Amino acid sequence: MKPGINRPAVKSAAHRIRLTDNLWGYAFVAIPLLGMAVFVVIPFCMTLYTSFTNWPLGQSIFSARLVGLKNYADMFKNELFWKSLSNTFYYMLGIPIGIGLSLGLAALMNRDTPGEKIFRVIYYIPVVTSVVAVSFIFQRLFMTDGGAVNAFLQFIGIANPPRWLSDPRYTKWIIIIMSVWKGMGGTIILYIAGMQGISPTFYEAARIDGAGSWKIFWYITFPLLMPVTFYMVVTSVIGGAQIYVEPRLIFADNGPANSTFSTVIYLYDHTFRNSRAGYGSAIAMVLSIIVFVVTALQIYLNRWSNKT
Repeated sequence: MKPGINRPAVKSAAHRIRLTDNLWGYAFVAIPLLGMAVFVVIPFCMTLYTSFTNWPLGQSIFSARLVGLKNYADMFKNELFWKSLSNTFYYMLGIPIGIGLSLGLAALMNRDTPGEKIFRVIYYIPVVTSVVAVSFIFQRLFMTDGGAVNAFLQFIGIANPPRWLSDPRYTKWIIIIMSVWKGMGGTIILYIAGMQGISPTFYEAARIDGAGSWKIFWYITFPLLMPVTFYMVVTSVIGGAQIYVEPRLIFADNGPANSTFSTVIYLYDHTFRNSRAGYGSAIAMVLSIIVFVVTALQIYLNRWSNKT
């Protein structure tokens, strides 16, 4: 043993330092865990419990009476619930459309051509624009009389243009077009960031082998952007399942023949307008399960495609 070194003291000091570091680590981890417990776990448990009760909104949750699976049975027998669910999934047709357009535009805006940064800003402006303002604009664009879209259709010779806001065949497509237009800028930015992260050596090797622009995109760019595409699909499905603001702002009374009625609107109306928080909780639980299953399926398919 070297003279002047007190090994027990050194070990004790090292132990105290390690303990302090661990405590600080636990403290930092505890903050998000506490937030998750308060804002996610506890509300989820309360929602699960109240979905089996007849809790009238505005009264204490402890006064709610257990009714078993009655809320779920009533919901599954209600045609309006299935209508809202089908409308919600119909809105998700905009997801592949938006991703495809965003990928193509990102490829065009990633060529180091003059002025492409200006186009990036222009395409991103709708993302930061108020959804209320965007909904108001699209409502005016698709007005039957005096709307810019029908005025253009009449100008090119279509005498009887569609009644966009009153025909159930077209109402959902107004929401889809608006959602794609508003969200495309964020997707473009993510794709551009992904493209700039691809090593140039892949492209150089492909050009040496004689590959054209299309083959380079299809066999190099597109596969290497799959993590970005997977992220966009998952987040878009989760966001699409919660669509509420756009159809409620553009259309009154859930659109003609309830054509724009979404599941979250159905949830909101029963919970807050009809004061049936127990029934609304059952709707929320079913919607959560559907989103969870769809997301888990996407994760499984993504892992399976990576293995193959």
